[in-house]
Amino acid sequence: MGSFRRKAFYWPVWSFAVVFALLSQRCHGSCSEKELEKREEEANIVLTGTVEEILNMDPVHNTYSCKVRVWRYLKGKTKVNGEVLLDGGNKVMIGGFGDPHICDNQVATGDTRIFFVNLAPEYMWPSHKNELMLNSSLMRITLRNLEEVEHCVEGKKKNTSLTQHEAVTHIFWPCRDLRVRKLPWW
Repeated sequence: MGSFRRKAFYWPVWSFAVVFALLSQRCHGSCSEKELEKREEEANIVLTGTVEEILNMDPVHNTYSCKVRVWRYLKGKTKVNGEVLLDGGNKVMIGGFGDPHICDNQVATGDTRIFFVNLAPEYMWPSHKNELMLNSSLMRITLRNLEEVEHCVEGKKKNTSLTQHEAVTHIFWPCRDLRVRKLPWW
Protein backbone atom coordinates (compact mmCIF):
# COMPACT_ATOMS: atom_id res chain seq x y z
CA MET A 1 0.00 0.00 0.00
CA GLY A 2 2.92 2.36 0.72
CA SER A 3 4.29 1.99 -2.80
CA PHE A 4 0.88 2.93 -4.26
CA ARG A 5 0.92 6.19 -2.27
CA ARG A 6 4.42 7.00 -3.49
CA LYS A 7 3.38 6.38 -7.12
CA ALA A 8 0.27 8.48 -6.64
CA PHE A 9 2.47 11.29 -5.30
CA TYR A 10 5.08 11.09 -8.09
CA TRP A 11 2.56 11.02 -10.95
CA PRO A 12 1.45 14.70 -10.58
CA VAL A 13 5.03 15.82 -9.97
CA TRP A 14 6.29 14.10 -13.13
CA SER A 15 3.38 15.31 -15.23
CA PHE A 16 3.96 18.89 -14.04
CA ALA A 17 7.68 18.60 -14.87
CA VAL A 18 6.94 17.33 -18.38
CA VAL A 19 4.36 20.05 -19.08
CA PHE A 20 6.71 22.72 -17.71
CA ALA A 21 9.60 21.48 -19.87
CA LEU A 22 7.46 21.43 -23.02
CA LEU A 23 6.07 24.91 -22.41
CA SER A 24 9.43 26.44 -21.56
CA GLN A 25 10.95 25.01 -24.77
CA ARG A 26 8.05 26.39 -26.76
CA CYS A 27 8.40 29.84 -25.23
CA HIS A 28 12.18 30.03 -25.63
CA GLY A 29 12.27 28.27 -28.98
CA SER A 30 9.73 30.56 -30.65
CA CYS A 31 12.36 33.21 -31.33
CA SER A 32 15.24 31.87 -33.37
CA GLU A 33 18.02 34.30 -34.15
CA LYS A 34 20.19 34.13 -37.26
CA GLU A 35 23.94 33.69 -36.99
CA LEU A 36 25.97 36.83 -36.45
CA GLU A 37 27.54 36.70 -39.92
CA LYS A 38 24.11 36.62 -41.57
CA ARG A 39 22.80 39.45 -39.36
CA GLU A 40 25.81 41.59 -40.25
CA GLU A 41 25.39 40.90 -43.98
CA GLU A 42 21.70 41.85 -43.93
CA ALA A 43 22.31 45.12 -42.08
CA ASN A 44 23.58 48.05 -44.15
CA ILE A 45 24.62 49.91 -41.01
CA VAL A 46 26.09 48.57 -37.77
CA LEU A 47 26.70 51.04 -34.96
CA THR A 48 27.19 51.32 -31.23
CA GLY A 49 25.14 53.83 -29.32
CA THR A 50 23.22 54.79 -26.22
CA VAL A 51 19.45 55.22 -26.10
CA GLU A 52 18.73 58.79 -25.07
CA GLU A 53 15.00 59.09 -25.59
CA ILE A 54 12.07 56.79 -26.36
CA LEU A 55 9.59 58.28 -28.84
CA ASN A 56 6.71 57.46 -31.18
CA MET A 57 5.00 54.75 -29.16
CA ASP A 58 2.52 52.89 -31.40
CA PRO A 59 -0.18 51.41 -29.12
CA VAL A 60 -1.64 49.29 -31.93
CA HIS A 61 1.55 47.48 -32.94
CA ASN A 62 3.37 47.92 -29.60
CA THR A 63 6.42 49.30 -31.39
CA TYR A 64 8.44 52.42 -30.71
CA SER A 65 11.37 54.48 -31.93
CA CYS A 66 14.38 55.79 -30.02
CA LYS A 67 16.79 58.65 -30.35
CA VAL A 68 20.25 57.08 -30.10
CA ARG A 69 23.57 58.85 -29.51
CA VAL A 70 26.03 57.18 -31.86
CA TRP A 71 29.45 56.37 -30.42
CA ARG A 72 30.92 54.44 -33.33
CA TYR A 73 30.01 53.18 -36.79
CA LEU A 74 31.27 49.65 -37.36
CA LYS A 75 29.75 49.51 -40.86
CA GLY A 76 27.93 51.83 -43.26
CA LYS A 77 28.88 55.29 -42.00
CA THR A 78 28.72 56.62 -45.57
CA LYS A 79 25.08 55.48 -45.88
CA VAL A 80 24.03 57.78 -43.02
CA ASN A 81 23.50 61.17 -44.66
CA GLY A 82 22.67 64.58 -43.23
CA GLU A 83 18.91 63.96 -43.36
CA VAL A 84 19.17 61.00 -41.00
CA LEU A 85 21.51 62.65 -38.51
CA LEU A 86 19.99 64.62 -35.63
CA ASP A 87 21.21 67.19 -33.09
CA GLY A 88 24.48 68.18 -34.69
CA GLY A 89 25.25 64.88 -36.36
CA ASN A 90 25.92 62.45 -33.52
CA LYS A 91 22.37 61.12 -33.01
CA VAL A 92 19.99 59.06 -35.14
CA MET A 93 16.40 57.90 -34.85
CA ILE A 94 16.01 54.11 -34.82
CA GLY A 95 12.59 52.47 -35.16
CA GLY A 96 11.32 48.92 -34.95
CA PHE A 97 11.72 48.33 -31.23
CA GLY A 98 9.04 45.98 -29.95
CA ASP A 99 8.76 44.18 -33.32
CA PRO A 100 7.70 40.57 -32.55
CA HIS A 101 9.85 39.27 -35.43
CA ILE A 102 13.05 40.45 -33.71
CA CYS A 103 14.13 38.53 -30.61
CA ASP A 104 16.01 40.97 -28.36
CA ASN A 105 14.53 44.36 -29.19
CA GLN A 106 13.55 46.06 -25.93
CA VAL A 107 15.57 48.96 -24.57
CA ALA A 108 15.36 51.56 -21.85
CA THR A 109 16.80 55.05 -21.69
CA GLY A 110 20.54 54.81 -21.02
CA ASP A 111 21.06 51.36 -22.59
CA THR A 112 24.21 51.09 -24.70
CA ARG A 113 24.03 48.43 -27.42
CA ILE A 114 25.27 47.30 -30.83
CA PHE A 115 22.53 48.09 -33.38
CA PHE A 116 22.06 46.28 -36.71
CA VAL A 117 19.96 48.65 -38.83
CA ASN A 118 18.87 49.61 -42.36
CA LEU A 119 17.42 52.81 -43.74
CA ALA A 120 13.62 52.80 -43.49
CA PRO A 121 12.08 51.60 -46.79
CA GLU A 122 9.86 54.03 -48.71
CA TYR A 123 6.65 52.14 -47.92
CA MET A 124 7.12 53.16 -44.26
CA TRP A 125 7.26 56.85 -45.13
CA PRO A 126 6.25 59.49 -44.08
CA SER A 127 5.98 58.30 -40.46
CA HIS A 128 9.47 56.71 -40.53
CA LYS A 129 11.20 58.87 -43.15
CA ASN A 130 14.84 59.62 -42.27
CA GLU A 131 14.77 56.85 -39.69
CA LEU A 132 16.90 53.76 -39.35
CA MET A 133 15.00 50.53 -38.74
CA LEU A 134 16.14 47.73 -36.47
CA ASN A 135 17.08 44.73 -38.60
CA SER A 136 17.88 42.07 -35.99
CA SER A 137 18.46 41.59 -32.28
CA LEU A 138 20.46 44.05 -30.26
CA MET A 139 23.78 42.99 -28.77
CA ARG A 140 25.14 44.06 -25.42
CA ILE A 141 28.43 45.93 -25.47
CA THR A 142 31.19 43.58 -24.35
CA LEU A 143 34.75 43.32 -25.60
CA ARG A 144 33.99 39.87 -27.01
CA ASN A 145 30.84 41.05 -28.84
CA LEU A 146 32.67 44.07 -30.28
CA GLU A 147 35.51 41.88 -31.53
CA GLU A 148 33.12 39.34 -33.06
CA VAL A 149 31.14 42.04 -34.89
CA GLU A 150 34.34 43.73 -36.08
CA HIS A 151 35.59 40.38 -37.43
CA CYS A 152 32.32 39.89 -39.31
CA VAL A 153 32.47 43.39 -40.77
CA GLU A 154 36.08 42.89 -41.83
CA GLY A 155 35.19 39.53 -43.36
CA LYS A 156 37.54 37.51 -41.20
CA LYS A 157 36.64 34.05 -39.98
CA LYS A 158 37.08 33.59 -36.27
CA ASN A 159 39.91 31.17 -35.57
CA THR A 160 39.20 29.41 -32.30
CA SER A 161 41.88 26.73 -32.54
CA LEU A 162 44.98 27.36 -30.44
CA THR A 163 48.44 26.01 -31.06
CA GLN A 164 49.89 23.82 -28.33
CA HIS A 165 52.18 26.63 -27.18
CA GLU A 166 49.28 29.13 -27.03
CA ALA A 167 47.13 26.68 -25.06
CA VAL A 168 49.89 25.98 -22.51
CA THR A 169 50.67 29.70 -22.20
CA HIS A 170 47.00 30.49 -21.69
CA ILE A 171 46.61 27.81 -19.01
CA PHE A 172 49.63 28.92 -16.96
CA TRP A 173 49.37 32.67 -17.59
CA PRO A 174 45.71 33.30 -18.39
CA CYS A 175 45.87 37.08 -17.90
CA ARG A 176 49.08 37.60 -19.84
CA ASP A 177 47.31 38.29 -23.14
CA LEU A 178 44.82 40.81 -21.78
CA ARG A 179 45.23 44.20 -23.41
CA VAL A 180 43.84 47.43 -22.12
CA ARG A 181 41.95 49.22 -24.85
CA LYS A 182 40.35 52.60 -24.80
CA LEU A 183 36.77 51.98 -25.86
CA PRO A 184 34.80 54.79 -27.53
CA TRP A 185 32.31 55.29 -24.70
CA TRP A 186 34.94 55.71 -21.92
